[in-house]
Amino acid sequence: MIYIKEIPETLQQGDILQNLPKITPNQINFDLIKEYWIKSINSEKLPEKTSFKVTPLLANGVILSQSCDIRPKFSILFAEIKDLPHDKLSPTNLEKRIKGIKIIIRDDTRIHYFPPTNEIELFKEPKLLDFKNLFLVLYEFFQENLEKYYVARLKDEAQKVLCEKIVRFFTRFAFEDIIFLKKEEQSFYLESLTGEDKNNAIKTLEKLKY
Repeated sequence: MIYIKEIPETLQQGDILQNLPKITPNQINFDLIKEYWIKSINSEKLPEKTSFKVTPLLANGVILSQSCDIRPKFSILFAEIKDLPHDKLSPTNLEKRIKGIKIIIRDDTRIHYFPPTNEIELFKEPKLLDFKNLFLVLYEFFQENLEKYYVARLKDEAQKVLCEKIVRFFTRFAFEDIIFLKKEEQSFYLESLTGEDKNNAIKTLEKLKY
């Protein structure tokens, strides 16, 4: 098992928490904010502090913030943990299943794999970490009753892999380099890609009508 269940004295990058309040821009009524903002601008005064109602979503997540940034008056960045789609890995062919897991861990920059264990309720089934689903929670939220949120810490070997995936996600190129290749080079390049990276490259070519 790659998980450590004992509750630590301090949180660190890679720690897994549950029952988190997830608030994202999609949950905010920006029409109200825009109306208030325009009124403030038209009055030639700086906008004053105001409140807007938001209902948080319940989420489970992994800490992406660097350990040195997990401290008072800072927000902690989380990526959401989701159920593994049934069609993501082969349920019967062991060779294909292992190959699929390796592709997620080694090649896919947008997700990460967490194996199942009967010792932790959250991981009775395998999970995926979705780097595209990010949210913030204030550090002070965990200063009391940490046991209500804490699930596990990854063992050193597994934590190093996750930290490398975090770095790769945030430092990946924001463009598809396939657009700079000739047609014969593109075909060769596509064969070297797997998973979502390959799908994104194909979509890019389709947009450019290659």
